[in-house]
Amino acid sequence: MCGQKPTQTIGAKTVAAAVLLAASAGAVDAQIVLEEITVTAQKREQSLADVPLSVNAITGDSVNTYLNGGQDIRALAARVPGLNIETSNGRTQPRFYLRGLGNIDFDVNANQPVAMVFDEIALENNVLRSLPLFDIERIEVLKGPQGSLFGRNTNAGAIKIDSVKPGPDVDRYVRASYGSRDMIALEGASDFIASDSFGARLSLKYQERGDWIDNTVNGPGDDFGAFEEFAWRLQFAFDPTDSFSGNVKFHGFSQDGSHPNVFYANAIALGESGVRAGFDEAVASHDNLVADLELDHFGTAVNLEWTLPSDVTITSITGYDTVENFQSADVDGGLLSGPEGIGVLGRQAFFNVATGDGLEDHYQLTQEIRLSGDSDRLFWQAGLYYFDEDFDLLNRDFLDPALSALVSQQTTSIAVFGQVEYALNDQWALTVGGRWTDDDKDLTVRSANAGGSVLPGAISVADDFFNFDIALSFDASEDWNLYGRIATGSRGPVTLGRFGFVSSADTEDSLAGELGFKATLLDGRMRWNSAVYAFENSDHQLTATGGAANVNQLLNADTVTGVGFETEVDFLLTDNLFVSANYSYNDTEIDDPGLRDDLCGSNPTCTGLDPVAGMRMGPFGPVTEVFIDGNPLPRTPEHIFNFVLEYTLPIQNGDLYFNTDWNFRGESNLFLHRSVEFVADERWLGGLRAGYRMNNGMDFALVGRNITDEITVDGSLNFLNLTAFVNDPAYWGAEFRWDF
Repeated sequence: MCGQKPTQTIGAKTVAAAVLLAASAGAVDAQIVLEEITVTAQKREQSLADVPLSVNAITGDSVNTYLNGGQDIRALAARVPGLNIETSNGRTQPRFYLRGLGNIDFDVNANQPVAMVFDEIALENNVLRSLPLFDIERIEVLKGPQGSLFGRNTNAGAIKIDSVKPGPDVDRYVRASYGSRDMIALEGASDFIASDSFGARLSLKYQERGDWIDNTVNGPGDDFGAFEEFAWRLQFAFDPTDSFSGNVKFHGFSQDGSHPNVFYANAIALGESGVRAGFDEAVASHDNLVADLELDHFGTAVNLEWTLPSDVTITSITGYDTVENFQSADVDGGLLSGPEGIGVLGRQAFFNVATGDGLEDHYQLTQEIRLSGDSDRLFWQAGLYYFDEDFDLLNRDFLDPALSALVSQQTTSIAVFGQVEYALNDQWALTVGGRWTDDDKDLTVRSANAGGSVLPGAISVADDFFNFDIALSFDASEDWNLYGRIATGSRGPVTLGRFGFVSSADTEDSLAGELGFKATLLDGRMRWNSAVYAFENSDHQLTATGGAANVNQLLNADTVTGVGFETEVDFLLTDNLFVSANYSYNDTEIDDPGLRDDLCGSNPTCTGLDPVAGMRMGPFGPVTEVFIDGNPLPRTPEHIFNFVLEYTLPIQNGDLYFNTDWNFRGESNLFLHRSVEFVADERWLGGLRAGYRMNNGMDFALVGRNITDEITVDGSLNFLNLTAFVNDPAYWGAEFRWDF
């Protein structure tokens, strides 16, 4: 049969409510319990309770709720313990952080320690990760090193996304919404061919937003903030015989916008954190009107599976993706005003900065061949993996074209991997996995314009490494599972050549341990999962951003350590009232007494909190260097909390429902150095969905995101003024959905 789709429902039923028939000797009673969660975190279907590692699952319906109002994948930040997502490029190039491990590098060719795997294809480049989410079955957040099964650059974890697959029955939905800032979203999917051996599914999404930000340089009026996006996905699933099945997917995405991100000069006041008094996110002062955003993506994936007479399964997964993009911005975020503009909102003092970056001639090719087998006590899998990526990256300086650079990078990686799970007895099970990887990366830099001042350069780096994981699980009872896990991971060598400033970093290696439990309580009405963990990274790759100029520099820290705790609870209080809550505490520390970073080069100069290491001359004058030993990793809030409540009231011909979700993200420093000003301040973001769901599949709802209209600093630039960019303001809208 073709892949079975999940039932499309909303609310408490979405998260977990299902009817379980409990039969006894003479009676059959019906009770509402939490539905068992099935995941593929170990490249096979398993109950979440049986997987000996920390995994969080987000249902497709929860994804729909969080993405109301034109939100992108950043809306999933802080939705599960230990997860943060940010970007300095607006709706593109998301950067993921798990348990504090991530990479603040905004360059297009930056290595990230969190993988994004979409329909079994690992998307390496951050631009590829800009794909919008729609018609999603489930998102799994895998924490800790995943080097054995998912390979290089997964030493923090992986975000695994699965779309809805074609099924044996025709399943359709349409969705339309309208709301604040003239936000329009249209979405739909349908199985247009369905049989016992063949199925096809087409999924579409279109959304646009109007201009809503006034540029004071042009006088009153809405000048920018608009975007337009269109994405599509076409899948064919087939299983002509009992021993062969497959899925072929074609997909694409296009995006246009007036600004990839909006920078606000001196949005932060000297000696303070957070946006300053009088700040208005709907008002900016940009004197360089070069801002633009364009992205075009096409990809295909082929997943084939054969079952041999010996019950050995062969799986082949082939992926090809190509993307071109370019984004540019008034980076300084203010009107050039001379020395009187120092520290003034919307002004900057000395020189303009207007730059852009984009991919050209990009492709990514991946191929995985995997064998697996299962018996009463033993499951095993082994495979080969190949990765090839090639692209040109344009760094463009609009004010000084001589500084524009063209960076070419080619990466090749091959790997051999395997995993064995053996049931020692009815309670104990041992899982062991390993992977050998060989990485090669070549980078060249040259001037993008004839007669340019960028000096040509080249870097070639290569390394091979072995990763492993060992896990032991114990079924203490039918409702309690305990596990322990030790795992390693590696982030391969990385190169950088922004505007001709060439640097590289050696392979980063991680060792992590975790102890946890997964429990089902109150006769199936409560689920409680928790874990404690610790990790140590050697030769940890860090990116020193800004400071002296609008450039990045790669560093290796001797050691980075982290410890933390995570817990999550789902509780069906009554048949109609569902609550879910999770919390994480995370503490990280850089351990390298001699490691330095440039203190912010902003004017006014930020209030530094680190010991001064010395001075050196930079491209625009003296630069203060500070020691960063003992600092936490950037973008690493110690506390994350999320809460969801849903109430459903059955009435004639349907249900009235109310859903509210709230998440808290603690503060974190934005750069390797610490300062009073450059902080992602703590925030509470609330959402609301209230509506009427009819028995015929129609759903009418009022939706709200950031309903308290809380505006906080999401990121900064630290080389010119106290620049910030912020989160989206409140959104209110109406939505209609029809499942039929």
